[in-house]
Amino acid sequence: MNLAKLKRMVKNENIQTEFKSTTGELRQACQTLCAFLNDQGGWVFLGVKNDGRLIGQMVTDATCQEIANELRKFEPPVSIEISYIPIAGEKFVIAMEASPGNHIPYIYDGRPYYRLESSTSVMPQHLYEQLIVKRGQLNHAWEEFLADAYTIEDLDHDEIRKTIKQGIVAGRIPDDAINESIPDILSSLDLLKNGKLKNAAVVLFAKKVTPLYSQCMIKMARFRGLDETQDFIDNQQFYGNAFKMMEEANNFMRRHLSIASFYQADSFVRIDKPTLPVLAVREAMINAIVHRDYSQLSAAITLGIFDDRLEIWNNGLLPKQLKIMDLNSTHRSFPRNKIIANTFFKRGLIEGWGTGTVKIFRGCRDHGILDPIYTEYSGGVSIQFLFAEPIQRIGDNTKQKVPLEKISIRQREIFHVLEKSGELKSPEIIERLKNPPLERTFRKDLAALKKLGIINSRGRGRHAVWFKV
Repeated sequence: MNLAKLKRMVKNENIQTEFKSTTGELRQACQTLCAFLNDQGGWVFLGVKNDGRLIGQMVTDATCQEIANELRKFEPPVSIEISYIPIAGEKFVIAMEASPGNHIPYIYDGRPYYRLESSTSVMPQHLYEQLIVKRGQLNHAWEEFLADAYTIEDLDHDEIRKTIKQGIVAGRIPDDAINESIPDILSSLDLLKNGKLKNAAVVLFAKKVTPLYSQCMIKMARFRGLDETQDFIDNQQFYGNAFKMMEEANNFMRRHLSIASFYQADSFVRIDKPTLPVLAVREAMINAIVHRDYSQLSAAITLGIFDDRLEIWNNGLLPKQLKIMDLNSTHRSFPRNKIIANTFFKRGLIEGWGTGTVKIFRGCRDHGILDPIYTEYSGGVSIQFLFAEPIQRIGDNTKQKVPLEKISIRQREIFHVLEKSGELKSPEIIERLKNPPLERTFRKDLAALKKLGIINSRGRGRHAVWFKV
């Protein structure tokens, strides 16, 4: 951790960062570190005001000892990475990084903590007990734990009936199921155990998911530009069951994805074509809901629409049997949430044969756009759909555009880094990329962008400075 990285992280504050002014708040800082260990990891910075100002503090041997003593209060024992970043004179910002733990749940000073949005709270007892069981029985899925705080009356019975009706139409549920009682339907979908609801039932059909199931959330944003640091045109978040989340995501995309109208050469009949292949995007959203890791309590599905692409991210990496390269061809299905996946299958929304991602690739090609781009980062999987419309320089009054087919997603990221940061040397550009490529690949990217006339350089070799033209 250096000062430049510190400033970037402070500027781009999110739910995985926490600011504390001094070690006088060390106890609260450790509570948050405990919550990060029980979730996706995160950073706590001591010597930073809530508004992001770096104020620092003096660091002595006593300060280091005080921190070490507090870290001994974690159970099971943890390894917290600590960096001391000098900012001015003899003052330092103390950066403490908690990576996602391998022995969840963790406790600090006798209590477990978890994150709810950007706040830290004591973990409810039923969640702690579920995580204890999960630690001891790693083959027992989260969706199968009992939802003790919910009853059948807390479920949306209309949505349950809708599932049966659509399943009958799809030929995956027998016709006489339409007359079954709600408890019988839930039993047939494996959503009950000894008369009690499983977590999967809450995810699929709950009328209200907060506060106990706050991970049942989708964040949706339309950004002005090419990354999350730009202004919001629209910013929404929605808590709800799986089918309501699909509905909200669909409404959001309809508001922000334009329809391209055109005429065929031999006809005056107008043809309206969506920006993206609707069925492919729907398949990707279903995958995010079905295959995400619901045991991560503060994680949410994200749907971002940028000037050049649509991106869907869900927490939970690919199963170890699959690699990114496998998604473009037929592969076996390894659902993380078998009960949830089975309900989607019964409803006719998925096939259950590992063909969903193949359909996404095929849908994009049939639509005339580039293949989608899958990436694993921040403990999850993202898919990017690239728009067929050309990129227009943000903040530039010229009409010059760059066709998407001539520029990769990584090259666009390089372009945007230069657009935002001004003149930079190669190492400075690489430092700002999410997934830096090999140096030889990076040089080819720079050469390609320069050939297109959208960036240029001054100087030679490692001392060359690159800038947007």
